[in-house]
Amino acid sequence: MKTPTTLDRLRHNILFENVADKEFNAVKRQLHERRYSADETILKDESEGEDLYLLVDGRVKIVKKTRTGEEKLLALLHEGDFFGELELVDGRTRSAEVVAVDDCLCYSLHKTDFEHLLNHSHPFAVRLMYVLSLRLRTSNNNFVRELEHNAERFSRELKRSEQLIEASKVLNSTLDLDKLLLIILETALRSVDGDRGTVYLIDEVRQELWSKVVKGTELVRIQLPMGKGIAGYVAATGDTLNITDAYLDPRFNPDVDKKTGYHTETILCMPMKNKNGKIIGVFQLLNKRSGVFTSEDESIIAALSIHAALAIENARLYEEEKAFMQMREEVRLAAKIQHELLPKAFPKISGYDIAGQSIPAQLVGGDYFDFIPMHGDRLGICLGDVTGKGLPASLLMANVQATLRGQSLTSRSAKECIARSNTLLYRSTSSEKFVTLFYGILDPANHRLEFCNAGQDHPFLFSSRRKSPRRLDTGGTVLGIIDGYPFSEESISIEKGNVLVIYSDGIAEAINEREEQFGEERLAAVIKKHKHRSAQQLIDEIVAAAKAHAAEYPQSDDMTIVVMKRTL
Repeated sequence: MKTPTTLDRLRHNILFENVADKEFNAVKRQLHERRYSADETILKDESEGEDLYLLVDGRVKIVKKTRTGEEKLLALLHEGDFFGELELVDGRTRSAEVVAVDDCLCYSLHKTDFEHLLNHSHPFAVRLMYVLSLRLRTSNNNFVRELEHNAERFSRELKRSEQLIEASKVLNSTLDLDKLLLIILETALRSVDGDRGTVYLIDEVRQELWSKVVKGTELVRIQLPMGKGIAGYVAATGDTLNITDAYLDPRFNPDVDKKTGYHTETILCMPMKNKNGKIIGVFQLLNKRSGVFTSEDESIIAALSIHAALAIENARLYEEEKAFMQMREEVRLAAKIQHELLPKAFPKISGYDIAGQSIPAQLVGGDYFDFIPMHGDRLGICLGDVTGKGLPASLLMANVQATLRGQSLTSRSAKECIARSNTLLYRSTSSEKFVTLFYGILDPANHRLEFCNAGQDHPFLFSSRRKSPRRLDTGGTVLGIIDGYPFSEESISIEKGNVLVIYSDGIAEAINEREEQFGEERLAAVIKKHKHRSAQQLIDEIVAAAKAHAAEYPQSDDMTIVVMKRTL
């Protein structure tokens, strides 16, 4: 059998199937050979049509670009086919682009020769109409199939949107993080038809994944190191793992199946990302009930991820706010208790005017003052400053108050009371905690004050006999640092007109925006100017002066003052 020639191929083109040899022989003399390389554009869209093309060797594709730039394939033509006829029939510009798929050999027939053949060859005209009719039917069928495909796709996308809307409602139904994790898992499994799974969250501080699983009737916390296992790998890399056979993946740990009796087959493990793209957790879904997890399942979980992450962040913010409110309430109660620990009334002693005030820098503070009634109508007067501020300092302050009150009942002197208190604090507190304290015992019958100053700012004692105030510094180091420290004491006479001002460092160290301290010189000047006023009025003047110095600068330390005046 001989090899078909180019002429044979032309004679058997689908257009010439019903054309007589005489008519074909007349036409072939009008044909012009055309050769095209693969990927070469043969006809451009919207160009003028002047020729009919008969495809002898190779393939061509007819394509149309959409407004979005997408290229749609309209037809793929093989040898023995033809193209370019529509522009010759209706006289309009070309409606598509023709591109060579392979190296192609074509023969072209000019428009005038095509029209002559169409007008004088009835078989050719019938054959052309027949082929065009088949192409139209094929195009209609393709169009219908594409409509059906788009309808199915739109239906899936609509279902997916409805699932996400419903999921969003469900995810926002609780702010309890433990319950939310279960809801997220149930929603994810329902969305992709999975059987079991776990939703992990990332603990950035500990660099691990954690979740809560139901064990019996309780929720039990489980942990997994970052990078370990399938979920750990996804958390560390952000990759999606769609595993069709779990036992063929080296990252899968079969021991879990052995313990539970469950058989894992397929796994979809994906990162949970927030709106900023940060990985905050991992979905690990097992055993799709119908086959394997698909790319559409991946898209659904990726979309669900944003809603889940937002719900988790809301739950965490709620827990933080709840914890903050609880802490505020605890601090409020602590402040109330601390306030109740301070003297509710000042001592009423004939010939003396005594007052005290404490202003914490925070809601609760570490400063402390007290008036302790003692045997023989004596009065214990103390002012202390605990290291730090806030709730920890206030707790230690309460401990100091209880210690001092207990020791005041059994100690015979200021030095003995301070020494015993120091021992108790040393044994009950850590090494970084200490207390500065001024402790004095007033004997109003003999007008004497016995005192021991354990590291407290030296009180001012103003007397009409002296131009400058005396500083009461006898005592020793701070409490709680050195066990068995040898404290000393001193007894002084309190004369008529004497003014004793005991204060914490929050007064002298009050600073302004230029970081200038109020200082002891300013404090002494205020006392000297207002020492004729009552004890409470003098306290008010001192506090007002310190705050005026600080102006808008926030109070950085507790302020505590005790004033004792002898009036008779």
